[in-house]
Amino acid sequence: MAQRGRPRKISKESEILVKKGLQEAKEGKLESNPLVERNNNQINNERQDKLNDVLRELNKSGTAKIDFASNVQEKERLSFGYRCLDELTGGGLIRGNTTVIWGSKGSGKTTIAYRAIATAQKAGHIVAYIDVERAYDASWAKKFDVDTQTLVYITCNTAEEVLDTVIKLCKEKVVDLIVLDSIQGMSPHGEQYEGKAEKERSVEDDSMALLARKLSQFFRMATSYISEAQCALLLIGQARMDLGSFIKMETLSGGHALLHNSRLILRVRRGQGADATTEKIEVEGKKEAHKIGFDLVVRVDKSQIQNCTEGNELHVPFLFKSGINESR
Repeated sequence: MAQRGRPRKISKESEILVKKGLQEAKEGKLESNPLVERNNNQINNERQDKLNDVLRELNKSGTAKIDFASNVQEKERLSFGYRCLDELTGGGLIRGNTTVIWGSKGSGKTTIAYRAIATAQKAGHIVAYIDVERAYDASWAKKFDVDTQTLVYITCNTAEEVLDTVIKLCKEKVVDLIVLDSIQGMSPHGEQYEGKAEKERSVEDDSMALLARKLSQFFRMATSYISEAQCALLLIGQARMDLGSFIKMETLSGGHALLHNSRLILRVRRGQGADATTEKIEVEGKKEAHKIGFDLVVRVDKSQIQNCTEGNELHVPFLFKSGINESR
């Protein structure tokens, strides 16, 4: 009996076979055993049959919807109605997912939304507009060919009512595009009322992070319904000043859930004044350059879609009287 720890000696013939096997494996010439392959195939076929039975059982029970990834269709897109924005985003708004457009006041957010609404309507889609800020301008919307006769216009008093409305519309699969204007304009119930007696709160009461918590709950509840309805959810966001950073800069508030669950986030802002569109007008006998718009800058802050790269941006003229001008 060999002593423990002492290596066992192998015959010269076995040593030659081992070296040959290692060399063939290295060169990719090592042949597999047909019997082993046949047994493996039999086992794999049995497992595949069992898997198919389990999938059918789970789908029948309704507890889950299961399929193979090869059958998952690529998400459809809804055009913004502007060629430059469609090219920047690789096709436009994503059906079944959330898109955010945010920026400071007067940067063209709502105008972009109106054009997207009109474009969706022309394609035969049903659109709902949730006016949180009560800032809907019918004449401005008509200027971008919005069909006000078919546009579903919704107002709500609390953030909970707004978000429940989005869930209901998607759950029933009755709309193709929902525009919510704006995220930061929503006021949670707990911000307005206190306790079971529904005592009205004062603006002095602290309600920090209430909206962020509600948005987090909303996405947990709504994501599956938005996806199943193939509804494009467009959220318009207001810029807030980040006072916690060393350098004061604009940021999108609303919590991490908003940033995490949005597949596409676009930031819009006004560019340099020197790049603004101007026209010559006569003032006291002299022609002077007069601003008729501004340089609109659109930047991709986040992208989880194909053909749309984070960090890309475009500059396009925005005219006060007619919106984005792609002809210049």
